[in-house]
Formats: sequence, C-alpha cells, structure tokens
Amino acid sequence: MTTNEKNYILVNMLYILLSKIFKLFDFVKGYLIAYSYFLIPHIWFRSLGRQCCFQGFPRFGYAFRDIKIGHNCSFGIGIFLNCGPNGYIHTGKYASLNDYTYISSLYGVEIGDNTRIGEFVSIRDHDHSFADSDVLIRLQGFSGKPIKIGSDVWIGRGVFIGKGVEIGNGAVIGANSVVTKSIPSFAVAVGSPAKVIKYRTNKNQNHCILSK
Repeated sequence: MTTNEKNYILVNMLYILLSKIFKLFDFVKGYLIAYSYFLIPHIWFRSLGRQCCFQGFPRFGYAFRDIKIGHNCSFGIGIFLNCGPNGYIHTGKYASLNDYTYISSLYGVEIGDNTRIGEFVSIRDHDHSFADSDVLIRLQGFSGKPIKIGSDVWIGRGVFIGKGVEIGNGAVIGANSVVTKSIPSFAVAVGSPAKVIKYRTNKNQNHCILSK
C-alpha cells in the first residue's frame, strides 16, 4: 500500500469520525432547545410539538410571541422567526424548514402539515408603505395580509412569498420564484412573478399552460 493510499484511508476515517461527532452535537443542540421550552414555557414558542428536530438554535425577533410548532417538525440552521405583537407563526405536523428560512409576521403565517420549505426562503406577510413621496418610507408603517400555505406543499430554494398569498394543498413552487398571488392546490408554479405552468393532480391529465 502506497503512502497516498494510506493517507486517503486515514482522511476518510477522520471524516467519518468527525461526521458522527457533529451529528452528536446536533442531537444535543436539538434537545437543549426543546428543554429550554419546558424549563421556561412560552419564552420562544407558544407551543412546541413532540419530537421536533433542531440543527441549530433559531433566532427570534421577539420573545413571548404567538409561535406554535406542530409535532415532528424539523429546522435547519440559521432559521429566523420574527413575529410582531399581533402576528402569529403556526406550523402543522411534520413541517420542514430548511437552512436560513426567514419568516416575518405582523398579520399571520400558517404552514400546513408535511410541507417542505427549502433553503433561503423568505416568507413575509407585510411590506413597507410608500405611497406618500413627501414622507420617509421608514415613517409610513407597514401594510399586509395573512399568508396561508397548505399541506404537502414543496417550496424550492430561494423562494419569496409575499403578503396575502394562499398556496393550496399539494402545490409545488420552483426555486427562486417570487410569489405575489395565490397558487391553486396541486399547481406547479415557477418564475418572477410565479405563474402556474401545470398541475400534478393526474399524470394523464397534466397540461402545460405556458402559452396562456
């Protein structure tokens, strides 16, 4: 066995060992987050379901807000949950928020069961008001409406979802799409702004509507 082959084996063994160590740290971090909820109820979550998995501690805009997480949900690293005094963030069971998901709510954000949310997704139920050009934008407050995302939805990497949007059950949103209008159930939508290109209800009846 050559020196290069020995080094290759050694590096692979070291990689496997470090991977297991980091997985152990993720496991410990997840339990620390869960136990912090039980030790200090309602400081971060109004309710936190059983067997939720956290790869990193989420960041919060404020403590003691209406954030409810269902059972068996999973959170990647860098998650940010920003909830105003009258807003709420509610997820169903088995929802998944991947790395660096950003959710900001002044009115309400609801995410259904079994929904998958990709990396770097931004969900915001409000915008800055800017109608009066004689007043600084920062002084004009916000306008918005609640967002509702159904069950079994797949939201691709880098998607933006804006105020008042409703996404129906079973819909798929392509990566980097900008969703400013509601998307029907079982629709596949892509683009900026996002448009429905087909439906996934029945494989024999899927129809492309790009020409419309």
